[in-house]
Amino acid sequence: MKTGRRPIVMVSALVLFVLVSCGGGSKPSSDSEARTAENNVDALGIPIDPSKVNTELKGEISWWVWGDYEIRGTQDFNKYYPNVTINFVAVPSDEFPEKVLTAFATGIDLPDVINIESAERGQFNNMDVWERLDAAPYNFNKNDVLPIDIPLISNSKGEIVCSQIDNCVSGYMYDRNLAKKYFGTDDPAEMEKLFASIDDFIEKSKVVAAGGDYMFASPEDVVDCIGNLFKEPHTIGTKLNTDNTILPTYRVIEKLVANKAIGPYTMWTPTWMTSFSSNKVLFYIGPAWFFSYTVKPADPDSTGKWGLITPPGDGFNRGGTAYAIPKKAKNKDLAWEAIKWFTMTMEGSRSFFQAHNATTMYNPAYDTDLFKGEPDPYFGGQNWVAKLNEIAVLPGTSAPVMGPFDFHIRRVNDQVLPDLVSGKSADETYTKFISLLLERAPELSR
Repeated sequence: MKTGRRPIVMVSALVLFVLVSCGGGSKPSSDSEARTAENNVDALGIPIDPSKVNTELKGEISWWVWGDYEIRGTQDFNKYYPNVTINFVAVPSDEFPEKVLTAFATGIDLPDVINIESAERGQFNNMDVWERLDAAPYNFNKNDVLPIDIPLISNSKGEIVCSQIDNCVSGYMYDRNLAKKYFGTDDPAEMEKLFASIDDFIEKSKVVAAGGDYMFASPEDVVDCIGNLFKEPHTIGTKLNTDNTILPTYRVIEKLVANKAIGPYTMWTPTWMTSFSSNKVLFYIGPAWFFSYTVKPADPDSTGKWGLITPPGDGFNRGGTAYAIPKKAKNKDLAWEAIKWFTMTMEGSRSFFQAHNATTMYNPAYDTDLFKGEPDPYFGGQNWVAKLNEIAVLPGTSAPVMGPFDFHIRRVNDQVLPDLVSGKSADETYTKFISLLLERAPELSR
């Protein structure tokens, strides 16, 4: 399965213990004094507020993850909850959805916290197996998170069933060198003028392809970039709405294929990872996690190569990880404390930001300097954190309307995209898409 997230870092089952060096000052006279000094500041070097430290809560929780995102992000947790242990249990990303579904179906021991990826959110959120977080005893406060977060963590009844950590508003990332080569500028403001509509991408792709380069690395990248501009749900109830989402995306891909403007890669494969350093692809998606977990590891030696712009019609949410508590969890109170600290406190936001250089959904953090960002030499001196914050508040920026069939739609879409690349028409490919989808989810209708 393509998670649409980031390269997966496999870890074994782990227990989180965090020690952070405060640096500077005189050397403590003992290991005990060193640990005390380290635990007096958080990962950003900010003094720990003793009133925020809870020594009364004690115990262990288990948490199913697929990488080190949470392990790194919660590095400061034990400084605030020294007597609570988090056991992170790694599950391979391509097995994660099936393992969760099997766990609920068979009644095997469930963890206290389960990751829910954005690709499965529409399906998982509507399973009646999670604690309702906006009800007692949890009392999730919607004002604590950004408005764009609410649709992403709710079920079809409007109930909050999970809490997302990362703000995944996306722009478009572009190769500045290729922009200068073909369009005479790498300035973000000028690039936004040049690429103000979908038609601009189609027409200008001819220029890029004529020089032997690509507008997008793969058809999946076009789905991510262009497909997300069609901001309607794929389904309305059990009725398909893909005529307004999938079909127009296929028609764009068809034109780009005809222009020879799509690269020979398959998203999330090792060869696709090499496309970032190939200097042959102009555009990719641009949420914060993508920079930290995909681009910089794949293209570590570049300086000043990348830029970030607002997409046509403003931004969109791309990706995101949320955390839910199963109704059958054994340690719900501790699980909620961990989730709440991580996703809805300044302390959790600082810990996550230091680990990943990515912003959270915690609303009050945006009233501070935490997420102001800095000029990044990797992005030609552009402050991409500030740019994403700017995109996030544009009137057209929105979260996707997620549905219970999105996971099936994504799987079938991956099946038929090679047909478009091989030269089949958008209409032919879409007919096959519908046929396969209805076989997979016969409860759907057109």
